[in-house]
Amino acid sequence: MPTMKTAIAPSSYGSRTQALRLALGASVEFLLCAGLLLCVGLTSAGAQELPVELPPRVPAQFMSYQGAGWLERPERVAEEMPDEMLAVMGLEDGDIVADIGVGSGFFTRRMARLVAPSGTVYAVDIQPEMLEILQGYVEEEGLTGIVPVLSEFDDPKLPEGEIDWILLVDVYHEFGNPGAMLAKMREALKRDGRVALLEYRVEDGTGDHIKGDHRMSVRQVLSEWGPAGFELIELHEFLPSQHLFIFQTAAQEGTAGTEPRPVIASYDVLEAISEGLIEVSAAGLGGETVTMTIRRTRPEPMVITLPVGTYFETQGRAIDMIARRDGAIVLFEDGPQTWQVLARSMPPTPSASEPRDRFEIRSADDNIAMRNVMWLFQGLNLHPLVAPVVQQLALWIASEDAGYDDLAEHASGAPIPTEEVVALAVAYLDSSGTDVTQMRIWAERERFVPALTDRGLRSFFETRDQR
Repeated sequence: MPTMKTAIAPSSYGSRTQALRLALGASVEFLLCAGLLLCVGLTSAGAQELPVELPPRVPAQFMSYQGAGWLERPERVAEEMPDEMLAVMGLEDGDIVADIGVGSGFFTRRMARLVAPSGTVYAVDIQPEMLEILQGYVEEEGLTGIVPVLSEFDDPKLPEGEIDWILLVDVYHEFGNPGAMLAKMREALKRDGRVALLEYRVEDGTGDHIKGDHRMSVRQVLSEWGPAGFELIELHEFLPSQHLFIFQTAAQEGTAGTEPRPVIASYDVLEAISEGLIEVSAAGLGGETVTMTIRRTRPEPMVITLPVGTYFETQGRAIDMIARRDGAIVLFEDGPQTWQVLARSMPPTPSASEPRDRFEIRSADDNIAMRNVMWLFQGLNLHPLVAPVVQQLALWIASEDAGYDDLAEHASGAPIPTEEVVALAVAYLDSSGTDVTQMRIWAERERFVPALTDRGLRSFFETRDQR
């Protein structure tokens, strides 16, 4: 495995990846989807070790009521399959449901028909304008049983112990205080109440048409909902680009005449291997995918996850791989299953890994610099024609201390000038926590910085030089 050759300035790693928006010029804007942040640190001093812990997830900005028309787009039915999704919930006449982050009521109006005539849907939103838009649709469609609720950022304002189902559609990632909201949701649920949570996928790229901070992986969701007192009882992946989680509050014993619902346990892949819960073999599949064959060793449903940055080390060859996304697989049956994880080759070479190549799975924490690069890129919105090249170059600098000549050769395939591709890789690597001023590429910056036409990138290098 490559030796770490990097350091970090002693500023807060979390603030380095959150605080500063770099103004981007026209050539770099070509690379980006709306809302990308290129974050760089503001403080420098002596070098110290990279942080082991990643910063916490930063909540996304909630969508303004001015964008409510997007929630009613005709193609949303095909994209999100609302009728099929609601069928999983099995709503019936008389159910009491809460739709948190209701928006224009795309799902609320459908649920109102399913729980009618005696059921209730609490339509919860923090924007009074959204509730006004919802009311217009309710009156137009002649619906009943919908109760608008103007909530707060940390309180959905729901009645305690009365809710059969809470629905959260692509909104949880926007909660500014998720811990407080989850606690209030637990209080609102009946003893056997459930939550349906939808979030756009990180793992396989099917959610990549959505901004990076509006997507969540299975690993991210379970890491937050489990400690908040919720248990996973179902995980569905039939939707085109969204996860569908079904949760209940912990330690449910069922109601009279019903059996307790089975809970799906969640394990990190290395944890599950060490405890003998699974058997796994990993092999190469080209330069961007690792294929794993996985089998559970005991008859219990389980979710296996791996973190972005997990390292796959080949035996006898120089082409290793590193996971560029969180991964997850649900094991409901005995026998082997195939699990494909998006990855990058390390270092980049013309000969990608082949199916006969076998990997040893190493912890993401074995190389913190590379892990941090992959974590940063998992949440970015770089243009797909450029993102792989920039990410690969940043990894190469982090793992091999690569110089400009090697980087330029691999940057030439991107649809923007080579100098700007290399500069982007350097800037992103620095924002992930690596002090690039300690790297060989920094000593060679005069070979590419003078050619930069983008003011934002030039500003980054000028500012970094002044620290």
